[in-house]
Amino acid sequence: MSGKEILDRVLDSLPSNANISEARFEGASAVVFTKDIGFLMRAPEVLREVAKEMKLRVEARVDRSLLITPEEAEETIKKIATPEANISSVFFDAYGSRVIIEAERPGLVIGKSSENLDSIKKLVGWTPVIQRTPPLKSDIINTIRKIRSENSKERADFLHKVGMSIYEQGKEPKWIRLSHLGAAREVGRSALLAQTPQSRVLLDCGVNVASKEEEFPYLDAPEFSIPDLDAITISHAHLDHSGALPYIYKYGYKGPVYTTAPTLPLMVLLQLDYMQIAEREGGKSPYSSNEIKEVVLHTITLPFQEVTNITPDVRLTLFNSGHMIGASQAHLHIGEGFYNLVYSADLKYGSSRLQDPAQNKFPRAECVIIESTYGNEGDIQSPRRESEQQMIDALNTTIDNGGKTLIPVLGVGRAQEIMLILQEHIRNGNIKPVPVYIDGIVWDTTAIYTTFPEFLNHKIRNSVFANQENPLLDEIFQRVGGQKDRERISMEAGPAIILATSGMMTGGPSVFYFSKIAHDPKSSIMFVNYQAEGSLGRRIQKGVKEASVYEGRKRVMVKINLQHFTIDGLSAHSDRPQLMSYLSKMEPRPSFVIVQHGEYHKCINLARGIKRQLRIESVAPKNLDCLRLR
Repeated sequence: MSGKEILDRVLDSLPSNANISEARFEGASAVVFTKDIGFLMRAPEVLREVAKEMKLRVEARVDRSLLITPEEAEETIKKIATPEANISSVFFDAYGSRVIIEAERPGLVIGKSSENLDSIKKLVGWTPVIQRTPPLKSDIINTIRKIRSENSKERADFLHKVGMSIYEQGKEPKWIRLSHLGAAREVGRSALLAQTPQSRVLLDCGVNVASKEEEFPYLDAPEFSIPDLDAITISHAHLDHSGALPYIYKYGYKGPVYTTAPTLPLMVLLQLDYMQIAEREGGKSPYSSNEIKEVVLHTITLPFQEVTNITPDVRLTLFNSGHMIGASQAHLHIGEGFYNLVYSADLKYGSSRLQDPAQNKFPRAECVIIESTYGNEGDIQSPRRESEQQMIDALNTTIDNGGKTLIPVLGVGRAQEIMLILQEHIRNGNIKPVPVYIDGIVWDTTAIYTTFPEFLNHKIRNSVFANQENPLLDEIFQRVGGQKDRERISMEAGPAIILATSGMMTGGPSVFYFSKIAHDPKSSIMFVNYQAEGSLGRRIQKGVKEASVYEGRKRVMVKINLQHFTIDGLSAHSDRPQLMSYLSKMEPRPSFVIVQHGEYHKCINLARGIKRQLRIESVAPKNLDCLRLR
């Protein structure tokens, strides 16, 4: 059925007295708008049968003509919820007839047996969406809501257009091809194009932050055309997977982006930071805030394990990848059982302080695309307990020497993992108490982490929901307010621990601190995440004695006398044994594995190991290789 036929059938399934004024798509779901408040109240029961029959999510909302003003609605909502609910924010989606209510005690807004929600619908018309007030205010999340609120009609029209496109008459595909536009035999600029005769889906759209010559994916590949793209999926927020996304919109893409709820604000934060660092260091950003705004307006967020149609012949399901908050594996169900593809993206098949392990149980999986960041036979990470002890010992040595320890961190994920380690060991007395400074986008990122505790592991969820305690907000952490604070911290006598972005030292405050302490043999730098080939961090690891860095817009040479430590067991990527275990225990067992996202020899080495040990056909393609999967 076409999109129009689906909406007509939904309308025909409703009672004649439902008084429906409009039926629209919101992406893959349908929404009907009614002028009868009575039908609105009984709609869930009616629509449950419609949705079951048509295998389509359908929701009812009140027609916009019956909505009271946002000012009146907010006043009424606060009266219904009572002051004890501590409502902190109310946002209105005028064209979608929805109101987003943030409260410290959301249960009091919902009420017993949802009675308060029913009262809100009856009295104000707006359909309430209840969320917990995060303990840290996130300017990025508020900006996203403001952009969508101010462009409510534009977004509603876009979502309807997406739905109409999804439900075009689908044809059973006769083939599927996969093209590597980036991240093949390299780390960075992840971008894979999945093609069927009817669909073009881009899996990730990243940049290589360590290389200006090969910064972007091969967007000039003959099979790639921005106007022909139907959908983009983003696995997680790190720039090597999302950094080129605004660039695609700059050159004409108008379609949807699918990702998880935490990934949207995190990738917007990182894209803005990437743009600002480029401009601050005398370069030219490849895109502007206008293109990042387009990302906000065109992104559709999905929960884990919810099947969603994204093109006429492709269904998408996101599964936890264990890498960072909101990080997902993309499962593509192509045709009516024609082929199933799993794109693992960055993978952690093991527990961490923040995330549960990656899932490896899927409905079907003929092919798996797997990373190989640590895919060599010798890539075996130390046990976490040993790694944390190495970190404790190194920090205490530097503290005893009276020096500062700089920890360059990925602002999203690794920073929060390190914060949890520091919080526990300082509180337990294992690390001597010193100031712990948080700089770069780490604090803004942490605010987003506190907004989505349901995407963290069970231990933190329990701490947040049951005990109202979040270890990321411990008072030991001091936020750096700006350049004056940085100057002061770098000049202060005495030991300190500094967490600063960027994690590969390609720019940002981590480079500033390094330039100030590099000469000091009492100080140290501690690497806790992967350092890409060509990055300043990798050169320091290799033992260079001097390096060129930016001071403002000028390049200066600094001599390197500080100690450097690499703690490799805290990675958010799986090592070789974990990667092999992920595949060997996967249900169902795949018949084909594509290895990518790793240095040249690591991709090849892992592919050979999979074929030799697991007896699964495996390849490590090059960039611009195109594989026919079926």
